[in-house]
Amino acid sequence: MNRVRRIIDNEYPIAMAYVPWQRWGETYDAENALANGTLFPELNLPFTGRNCERGGNRG
Repeated sequence: MNRVRRIIDNEYPIAMAYVPWQRWGETYDAENALANGTLFPELNLPFTGRNCERGGNRG
Protein backbone atom coordinates (compact mmCIF):
# COMPACT_ATOMS: atom_id res chain seq x y z
CA MET A 1 0.00 0.00 0.00
CA ASN A 2 2.76 2.50 0.90
CA ARG A 3 4.60 1.78 -2.35
CA VAL A 4 1.45 2.44 -4.39
CA ARG A 5 0.77 5.66 -2.48
CA ARG A 6 4.33 6.92 -3.13
CA ILE A 7 3.96 6.25 -6.84
CA ILE A 8 0.62 8.04 -7.00
CA ASP A 9 1.87 11.00 -4.93
CA ASN A 10 4.97 11.42 -7.08
CA GLU A 11 3.44 10.99 -10.52
CA TYR A 12 -0.02 12.51 -10.48
CA PRO A 13 -1.19 15.97 -9.44
CA ILE A 14 -4.06 16.18 -6.98
CA ALA A 15 -6.08 18.41 -9.29
CA MET A 16 -5.69 20.65 -12.30
CA ALA A 17 -7.45 23.98 -12.35
CA TYR A 18 -8.62 26.20 -15.16
CA VAL A 19 -7.98 29.81 -14.23
CA PRO A 20 -9.09 32.38 -16.82
CA TRP A 21 -7.10 35.58 -17.31
CA GLN A 22 -8.36 38.36 -15.09
CA ARG A 23 -8.88 41.75 -16.71
CA TRP A 24 -7.64 44.72 -14.72
CA GLY A 25 -10.67 46.71 -13.65
CA GLU A 26 -12.01 48.60 -10.68
CA THR A 27 -10.11 48.21 -7.41
CA TYR A 28 -10.89 48.92 -3.79
CA ASP A 29 -8.95 51.52 -1.85
CA ALA A 30 -6.53 50.06 0.70
CA GLU A 31 -8.95 50.17 3.65
CA ASN A 32 -11.80 48.45 1.77
CA ALA A 33 -9.43 45.92 0.21
CA LEU A 34 -8.24 44.88 3.66
CA ALA A 35 -11.80 44.72 5.01
CA ASN A 36 -12.98 42.59 2.07
CA GLY A 37 -9.89 40.40 1.73
CA THR A 38 -9.39 41.32 -1.92
CA LEU A 39 -8.29 44.27 -4.00
CA PHE A 40 -10.81 43.47 -6.73
CA PRO A 41 -14.59 43.87 -6.24
CA GLU A 42 -15.19 41.10 -8.83
CA LEU A 43 -13.47 38.65 -6.49
CA ASN A 44 -15.47 39.70 -3.45
CA LEU A 45 -17.60 36.57 -3.13
CA PRO A 46 -18.23 36.02 0.59
CA PHE A 47 -18.97 32.45 1.65
CA THR A 48 -22.39 32.25 3.29
CA GLY A 49 -22.44 28.54 4.08
CA ARG A 50 -24.47 27.67 0.98
CA ASN A 51 -22.96 29.58 -1.93
CA CYS A 52 -21.08 32.72 -2.88
CA GLU A 53 -22.89 35.99 -3.30
CA ARG A 54 -21.71 38.72 -5.64
CA GLY A 55 -21.00 42.10 -4.11
CA GLY A 56 -20.81 41.15 -0.46
CA ASN A 57 -19.44 43.78 1.89
CA ARG A 58 -18.75 46.65 -0.47
CA GLY A 59 -18.09 49.10 2.37
